[in-house]
Amino acid sequence: MNNVINVPPAETVAPNGDATARSRAAEAKIRVSDAMRRSCFLLLGPKLKAIVLTGSLVRNEATWREIDSTVVFLSDAEFVVILHEWADLPSNEAATLISRGAEEELRNAGISCKLSLGAVHESYLSRLGETIFGFELLTCGEVLYGDPKLLLSRAPHADIQVTLEDGWRMLANRTVELLEILPELAAGKALLSDAAQYRLTKLYLDLATSLLVFKREFVAGYRARADKLRELQERDALGDLPFNADQFIEIVCRCAAYKTTSMWTGASPFAERKCVGRAIADLLNLWSWELAQMSSTEIGSPDSLLKLHMRNQRLKARLRGWLFAVRREGIVAALHHGLRWFALFRIASPRYCVYAAALNIWNTVQLDDSQNLGVDLRAAGRWLPVVRRTDAPVRNDITGVVSTILWNYLEFLVETRS
Repeated sequence: MNNVINVPPAETVAPNGDATARSRAAEAKIRVSDAMRRSCFLLLGPKLKAIVLTGSLVRNEATWREIDSTVVFLSDAEFVVILHEWADLPSNEAATLISRGAEEELRNAGISCKLSLGAVHESYLSRLGETIFGFELLTCGEVLYGDPKLLLSRAPHADIQVTLEDGWRMLANRTVELLEILPELAAGKALLSDAAQYRLTKLYLDLATSLLVFKREFVAGYRARADKLRELQERDALGDLPFNADQFIEIVCRCAAYKTTSMWTGASPFAERKCVGRAIADLLNLWSWELAQMSSTEIGSPDSLLKLHMRNQRLKARLRGWLFAVRREGIVAALHHGLRWFALFRIASPRYCVYAAALNIWNTVQLDDSQNLGVDLRAAGRWLPVVRRTDAPVRNDITGVVSTILWNYLEFLVETRS
């Protein structure tokens, strides 16, 4: 992955490898933060109470390239914008406008970076619970505007552990997001694009994250998690994993080094198409292992264990998820989907249904030596809350099905814990 966005090697400067590059990255981080701060001030004004930078950028673990004097981030910059309790939260459209305004300012300054923000009230911080996002926000978040002690008073205690459900959800989220590489696999190219390689890098890093949650050894940061895996292996604490622990740790450590330095030491482990088969196998094996742990049962197929997990889901949690879907789509659309939604409601929440759709795709993917891709697209459609969107043409090819699953993911999962 030496040439992000298919730029010839001569045009790409190796980032993070020397003092000049590290200085460039630090400067870019400051500019990203300042741009978001100005955009929030402009559109939120007196409603604004605090702005917090979180994610890999705040931990200095963002992946980037300098291309033709432009700093190009592969990682998103994530922000939490906190409003006064009396202020109404901005609409999704307004939040997007804030992000796009800051992105435009950054492009003019020679920085390409996707920005995302979540707008909340301060009371949200006390409701984060035992989640990966909440743990990292409270322990690593940087207050760019507002009370600098805002997060310190809420930092998790040493005995607080991320829940197994949240650890498994991270695994399931990456299962959905990995679908982005399917159209490329269907094209039959022997070598993967930089975008696909980066998606596989993120997959392995978050497989490690999820695994550490289940081992009750979760720590913040990619480098720290790679170190923790090595420590557990030295303590012989990974003997029950459903794959070769040594090979898995080797890949994770290389991914962590790349994610934090933006450079591979040696060839990328994800350059060739054949590596996808191993990644899918590791993903599905960890699915089965984690769901078996959660259900206190024997390891079986990932789809049978997911159905068992669905049956164990509380009715209240299932109802909360569908109520969010109704609010999201509106009463008219909800009535239009009524029969389908009622049938799915009897089985699981929208979140679990979208997870099942993605899992069904990966369960049927077959990669052969002729670089053909075999996949059954029919099963996925039975699980999706919305299969025929009014804003897109009906397509039954791989690109269309992947697009529909990702749309359902963004629409019904990303902005809720339900």
